[in-house]
Amino acid sequence: MPGIGVPKGALYMALALIVLTFALAISARVFGFGAFAPETGTPIITRSLTFTDAPDGGILVHDAESKALATVLPPNSSNFVRGALRALTRKRRLATIGPEVAFVLTRFDDGRLVLIDPATKATVSVSSFGPTQIASFDSLLVVGRKATAP
Repeated sequence: MPGIGVPKGALYMALALIVLTFALAISARVFGFGAFAPETGTPIITRSLTFTDAPDGGILVHDAESKALATVLPPNSSNFVRGALRALTRKRRLATIGPEVAFVLTRFDDGRLVLIDPATKATVSVSSFGPTQIASFDSLLVVGRKATAP
């Protein structure tokens, strides 16, 4: 019984497709287009915030400019906020950056709400996760005092 094989031409075409795919992905990353293109928009409201752990398991949220306590997130609440902060603070720990460096929460004119870590350049686009999650961060823009417009 003769062996069933794949024609060499088909193998070469598959290899060419794989190489082309990697080349396009790398060029998109290097030149900043496609999924890697930076989002554009004008910030309409921004607030610098610091987050520290409370002894009871809550999170103390301070306005970074005034150092005033903006709010306290009680233990076992605000799970989306906690998850987003956990993702960003993991990178900070690896870079040995402490909680004293503020995060920046920004609402853009195109509707995006983004939590930015200026220390690591990492971001969480809150707008991508739905209205409940957006509301949890949106309240941080104004709770405790008015945010400043850029």
